[in-house]
Amino acid sequence: MPKKVSIIIRGKNEEDWLGLCLKSIHEQTFKDFEIIYVDNQSDDASLKIAKEFKVDKIKKIKEFLPGKAINQGIKLSQGKYIVILSAHCIPKDRNWLSRMVKSIKPKKIAGVYGRQLPLRSTSSDDARDLLMTFGNENRIQKKDPFFHNANSIIKKAIWNKVNFDESITNIEDRDWAKKVLSMGFEIKYDSSASVFHFHGLHQHNNYESFRATAVNQLIQKINEESDETPSWLKVENRICPIVFYGDSKNVKENIQRYLKANTKIQNADMLFYGFEDPKIENITFLNRTVSRKVSFDKFTLDILNLLNKKKGYKIEAISFVDLTYKNFIKNSYSKNKYKIFMDNVHFSSFAYIDKGEVWAKRSNSISPLKDMFDSKTQFLRIAFGQGSILRASTIRTKNSNTDDGFAHTFKSLNYLIR
Repeated sequence: MPKKVSIIIRGKNEEDWLGLCLKSIHEQTFKDFEIIYVDNQSDDASLKIAKEFKVDKIKKIKEFLPGKAINQGIKLSQGKYIVILSAHCIPKDRNWLSRMVKSIKPKKIAGVYGRQLPLRSTSSDDARDLLMTFGNENRIQKKDPFFHNANSIIKKAIWNKVNFDESITNIEDRDWAKKVLSMGFEIKYDSSASVFHFHGLHQHNNYESFRATAVNQLIQKINEESDETPSWLKVENRICPIVFYGDSKNVKENIQRYLKANTKIQNADMLFYGFEDPKIENITFLNRTVSRKVSFDKFTLDILNLLNKKKGYKIEAISFVDLTYKNFIKNSYSKNKYKIFMDNVHFSSFAYIDKGEVWAKRSNSISPLKDMFDSKTQFLRIAFGQGSILRASTIRTKNSNTDDGFAHTFKSLNYLIR
């Protein structure tokens, strides 16, 4: 029996978001759908994540043009209705799909596009653009060709008459809407069919202008936007295992010391990474395959590869705990995990504020490192094994020096002693 709805998801290197997108779709109350993932030469774990979430069909493409990617996905579809969704757009609730289907049913409606909302971590400029573009009132468009394929649904019967233009590099959605409007159809905007869209419309990323921040806060206040977070986006449900390691003679006792300092851990798998299995209940063993002398990148990648074999590709981030630390920072796991997933950074750690004299040596000359920076610069000594968390995508791309990292600072040297 053919599915009523075909969901076309387009993505390239969307490892950070694709799993969330697919998880939220499988949580929908409306179940009569198939998922088709169109991948544009991803070199991260996107394809493996798609397979793990059991998407129905995968289409690999080499040349990306938005209209062409959508058309190729639709050609594989069987649904009466076609949902088009970007891999980094996450449905806001369990009724997103049922609202989309209800809105597309009227005979004159050719396509429906839904609301796009910012996340807490979305830059103020991107958030402002989203909130000003996608309001909280539905409308029927008979002349206005605005349409947005990041979150939309169309009738396949109409697509059979008007495909998306495969030659243009953007606004293929508005071009399609203009053509179907000229045929006497209508476009609907449904504000209740909402998704979270981190990147925003123009992808300002981390840029924050003062005016945008003020406007963003004002719009959210006027609209009385709900802060309710769906279950798939809640921090406690994000998949971030804890990996213990270190040349420790008392593994079990040291894990207990760590757990005593971290009482707020929820839903986290725990594993020990080493050359010998300590055989501890509820602790999975990861047999280390690289020497202790390898680089940081190879060390973290070995752990990720072993985890993927044991736990699959739904893992979003990893917390690293070195059991040789004499004192563990209280609730380091929950603080780093909150930072990673609520603020969407790729690395969160704890660091000692080093106020001593740090010097640099070049050839035979030495000079104070502080002379190279302004007086406001702080020098931090990262305590990586104190529960630091790295996103899986960051490890996989060997981008450990990520520019969106964060460090919680501490002043006691006790947390550096090993």
